[in-house]
Amino acid sequence: MKVLMLVNWKVKYCDQIPADKQPPDYYVQGAPYWFFRYFKEQPEVDVVDIRSFPWLEKFEKNKIRFYIWQTLRVLPKLHKYDLIISHGAQSGVVLSLWRRLFKTKAKHVLFDIGSFNSAAESGFALKLMQFASKSLDGVIYHTSSQLGYYEKFFPWIVEKSKFLRFGTDLEFFDPTQLQKTEDSGKYILCVGYSKRDWATLVQAYRQLNTDVKLRLAGKVDPAYEKTPGVEQVPFVPIKELIQQIFNARFCVLPLEWFNYSYGQMTLMQQMALGKCVVTAKVPSLTDYVEDGKTAVFYEPKNAEELAQKLQILLADSDLCEKIATAGKEHLAENCNEQIMAEEIERAVQSFL
Repeated sequence: MKVLMLVNWKVKYCDQIPADKQPPDYYVQGAPYWFFRYFKEQPEVDVVDIRSFPWLEKFEKNKIRFYIWQTLRVLPKLHKYDLIISHGAQSGVVLSLWRRLFKTKAKHVLFDIGSFNSAAESGFALKLMQFASKSLDGVIYHTSSQLGYYEKFFPWIVEKSKFLRFGTDLEFFDPTQLQKTEDSGKYILCVGYSKRDWATLVQAYRQLNTDVKLRLAGKVDPAYEKTPGVEQVPFVPIKELIQQIFNARFCVLPLEWFNYSYGQMTLMQQMALGKCVVTAKVPSLTDYVEDGKTAVFYEPKNAEELAQKLQILLADSDLCEKIATAGKEHLAENCNEQIMAEEIERAVQSFL
């Protein structure tokens, strides 16, 4: 089987595995890409990312929020493939529109990360997605509550959609080779570059009586520069970020309520590195962890409850370690990249 994969991020194309990238972010010519390395029947996979002319790339990402040039690049060679996988509607909508007008040999499967258009319930973008989606041969989604959205606004895809959990790479996020640093255990870590409710987190942290710092990795906001105990770190390369996660006291993932997949990768990377994670109870994460056993939930936007949960973990290191250990075991047994890949392979075969 020959597969074309359209991803909605930039990929490094190289001759050997780079030390500074995780598998979704690089493509080694002649080697299996990302989760395909776990497939029992190895397909031939070509990967096309979103790179374009700088001005067009910026326009596509920030204005129209889908990628035209990416699809135009591959249209002349679609006949070479048996299957096209779009990771995210941004990389799938133009091709879906094309296939409404012109049949292709290749089947088209969409990984619907953002509920097509952030689970919108009205507007032109919704109508466009509804029209385009009727050409899809299969949909894979990572947040089970998206099904209710499909039933209401995309009923024609319900029978050809499949929920399966996202899985993290336990080989890449392996704590056994890491070393503790001088600041190990002296900070709580929050990782994220967007869609993080930093305001609620900082408000909760201000209620604590602790010498443990709060480190915001990926976030620099002047509003928090003078907040006692709060450290802000800009973009952190992945290898350094792994070290920061490993040496944190525990991690916090302050999310807001959206009915689509986000935050799962960050959650499970931190769990894989042996950290207890305090996170908002949002749809994208309730399929992945259990409160008080493999993670700690608080209600979104509730700074008082978050402060209570943080204080409990700061005071009870045994509980923190117990949850961290259970979370890591949960990933190994139920929710990792290999399990995800095996489920994807079965789903793809059913769509074909």
